[in-house]
Amino acid sequence: MMSLVFISQPQNPQQVGSDELRVKLQALVGKRIIIDERAGNAFGSEAAVLAAARSGAVDVAVVSGGVASAAVPELGVFDIPFLFRDTAHAKAVAQGPVAAAIGAKFADKGLVLLALGKQGFRNVTNSKRPIRTVDDVRGLKIRVIPNPVYQMTFKALGADVIPMDFPLVYAALKDGRLDGQENPPTTIAANHFDEVQKYMTLTGHFFAPIAFVANRAMFEHLDAADREALVAAAKAAAEVTWQAQADAEKVDQLRKGGMDITETFDRKAFVDALKPLEPDFEKRFGKELLASIRSTP
Repeated sequence: MMSLVFISQPQNPQQVGSDELRVKLQALVGKRIIIDERAGNAFGSEAAVLAAARSGAVDVAVVSGGVASAAVPELGVFDIPFLFRDTAHAKAVAQGPVAAAIGAKFADKGLVLLALGKQGFRNVTNSKRPIRTVDDVRGLKIRVIPNPVYQMTFKALGADVIPMDFPLVYAALKDGRLDGQENPPTTIAANHFDEVQKYMTLTGHFFAPIAFVANRAMFEHLDAADREALVAAAKAAAEVTWQAQADAEKVDQLRKGGMDITETFDRKAFVDALKPLEPDFEKRFGKELLASIRSTP
């Protein structure tokens, strides 16, 4: 029996990827391994699911990259704002030598990085005003993943940054403890944030990968053929998330539901406001690594 756990609403990338991993792995290994896939809501948060995968309580977990990078800081390079030109650029990096080098860092954390998929570009929402300039962000109480790069970014933009685990966010938006949050459109729609958020700007400030990870001890206990099958299944699952085109559909759904969607904003001003963070990013991740990512075709 192999446990496979994710936390997300139905049809979100984590669930779609988990389903594909289970189906592909079952096709490759047959009845040798029984896969128990479940939404891990009993764990409370993605951070708890990742901790369970590290401890061995869970065999395979599918979690947001921003959550995984709290345990494996090197993965946090994917969190750097406005680093990726588009989805194709992010995919090239996620499947190339940069990701392979980062993957090697998972072993010390009791994990194996099986594959990186796509959750999507993250966009900011709030209940106060349309965001078109950096000044529009100032003073807003914005929830971010409890992750240092996310926190640094929104502090630099002038927000009142509130790190918070995802299951608590809707209620905090509803009762005014938060003014806003940031997520891909699929997450915003699936969690009905349009009920408690009037405005969304398509900032695409962070690219959010999905990490398909396995408990290291469990993985190393598998025979070579089953290890290969698990990696192949995870890569196939990741590919499904890369191919998904749900974001545009969800933006349209949110607009029809009454959200005020701002598609154009002063991107250069946002990038310029974040330039003071570049030395910190270079110190954390290495100047050469950032140059390598930016030059990836």
